[in-house]
Amino acid sequence: MTTPTNEPNNIEADPIPVSAATTEKNDEARRRFLLIFLLVLLTLCCVAGYFIFRYIAAPQPLPQMIPVISNAYYQPTYKFSITLDKPVGVAVSPDAQRIYATESEKDRLIKMFDRDGKYITNFAPPFTSKSNRQLTYIAVNTDGRVFVVDGYNDVLCVFDKDGNFLDGLISRDVTLSGFVTKQLGQQLPAGTIYYYDNTNHQVVYQLPGQPTQRVDGPDRKNWGVMGMRFNSAGDLLITSPVKGNTEVLVYPAADINGSWSNFHPSIKEFGTEGKGNGQFSYPNSVVQDSKGNYYISDSNNGRISVWNSAMSYQSFFGYGSSDSALNLPRGIWMDAHDRLHVTDAVGGVIRVYDVSGTEPAFLASLGLFGTAEGQFNFPNDITMDKTGRLYIADVDNNRIQVWSY
Repeated sequence: MTTPTNEPNNIEADPIPVSAATTEKNDEARRRFLLIFLLVLLTLCCVAGYFIFRYIAAPQPLPQMIPVISNAYYQPTYKFSITLDKPVGVAVSPDAQRIYATESEKDRLIKMFDRDGKYITNFAPPFTSKSNRQLTYIAVNTDGRVFVVDGYNDVLCVFDKDGNFLDGLISRDVTLSGFVTKQLGQQLPAGTIYYYDNTNHQVVYQLPGQPTQRVDGPDRKNWGVMGMRFNSAGDLLITSPVKGNTEVLVYPAADINGSWSNFHPSIKEFGTEGKGNGQFSYPNSVVQDSKGNYYISDSNNGRISVWNSAMSYQSFFGYGSSDSALNLPRGIWMDAHDRLHVTDAVGGVIRVYDVSGTEPAFLASLGLFGTAEGQFNFPNDITMDKTGRLYIADVDNNRIQVWSY
């Protein structure tokens, strides 16, 4: 009789056999995967090699090599503000390091700030005080000279970048230095100071070390300047809202950059006063697009007037009561993408239009009426620097607002 035991069964089970066909199938799958991986890697290497060869053959920035959405528009954002007394005009130096603004109340000065809004200094035309000057629009040309409109004396003043007075345009083709030179019959010595006294219709001048002298001024019929800008060629564009003779004046860069003591500009002009097509009512500012077309903020007509490069009237836009319409357009600025920025003083916003196509396209309204950061209360002027910063003269909020794309 056999007695059962409790010892474990140590007999091992035979392994499940794997067929040769299965093994060959797995090897084939691995080979296919490896082949696909090598093909993908080779394709990527070819693409990378193509771009490397293309860059070596004709180097260019990557954004030009890779297609981008060219018509996308991204609104700028508010950054900070600079406090002033009722600023009506604002400009920035070509290197984007200095900000200039004109104040219309209290001391009525031109103030200079650095890029961060830190105060540097102030300046004003000679022989004037806060009671007999009214500084409005301001612009800076490519060599850094600062042009300022004195509406009280009807003078287009010119200062160097540090605020030293250089000269002034006192009639369509008459400068202060040219007028005094003609009166004296000789070249003026360095350090001569001059200005126009509109109250007495006289030119005031002072030779170095000599007492102040006065002489009756020139005929100033049909002379007046409201706003001005420089186009990309350096030409000076002026809006002249003279009663009965409202027009836009264009001064070639060669004349503006030449001798002002021997000033004989080749002025071009267009427009008349009125409310019809090709007419203006208190035009404030004028700019050009990349095609040479002119855009004028026709303020009292509540529209932007458009003229072609040959100075022929084309159309207008912005008039009406829609969300994209204008109430009282004042300062305007054209950026490098042919986007027109318009300060709507009464509407309390900045309207932006794309004028690169055959018809203007409304893009956005920046800000809204109010006193908080990023809100406007009578925005009067606007400019932009080469870094994409916008500077807006927010008059009744007593500040220059800085926005940035």
